[in-house]
Amino acid sequence: MPPLAGWTLWITGFVDKVPFIDNIMSLLVSDFFIPVIICLILLFLWAGASDLTKREINQRIVINAAIAIGISTLVVRVINIHHFWPRPFSVELPNADIQEAAYHAADIVFYHTHDPSFPSNAATVAFAAATAVWLGNRKVGAIVFFLATLWTFARFYAGIHFFIDLAIGAILGALTAIMLCKIFIPRTEPIPTIFLHVVRALYIA
Repeated sequence: MPPLAGWTLWITGFVDKVPFIDNIMSLLVSDFFIPVIICLILLFLWAGASDLTKREINQRIVINAAIAIGISTLVVRVINIHHFWPRPFSVELPNADIQEAAYHAADIVFYHTHDPSFPSNAATVAFAAATAVWLGNRKVGAIVFFLATLWTFARFYAGIHFFIDLAIGAILGALTAIMLCKIFIPRTEPIPTIFLHVVRALYIA
C-alpha cells in the first residue's frame, strides 16, 4: 500500500455528504476548467503588457513555463513506461474500505480513469507552470499556485490519486521549473532571445 494511503479514505469520505461541495469539486477536478484558466493567464502574460520591456519579461516567463510543463510531462511519461501505479479504486488494497471509498468518490465527482496514477500528471503540470511563473512574477505566480493547489486537492477528493501521487507530482513539477529557470535556460542564450525576435517578426509576440 502506498505511504499515507489511509488519507484517501479520510478525504473521499466527505463525498456524497454535501452535494453542493461535490458539484464544486466536479468542476475543479475537470481536465479542462483549471488548465484552461492557467492557459489564459499565460496568454495574458504573453500579450497583456503594453510596455515593451515588461512584455518581454512576461514572454520569457511564458516560454519558461511552457518548457517546464513539457519537460516535466516527459519525465512523468518515462516513469509511467517503467512503472505502472494503479488508481486507488482499481488496485486490490489490504484495506478494502479505501478502494471502495475511492471508487464511490470517482463515480460521483469524476470518472474512473485507468492511466497510471503515480506521479500525478495534473499536479506535475500545474506546479511546473506555477513555479515557472512565480519565479518571474510573484503576484501572478501566487494565483497560479492557488489554482494548482485547488486542482490537486480536487483530484485527491475525487479518489483518483493517492496523496503520494500528488505530492511527488507537485515536487517534480516545481523542481523541474526551478532547474530549468535558474540553471539550464539562462545558459541557452541567445536562443530564447532569437526565438522572441522570430515570433515578433511573425507578429505572434
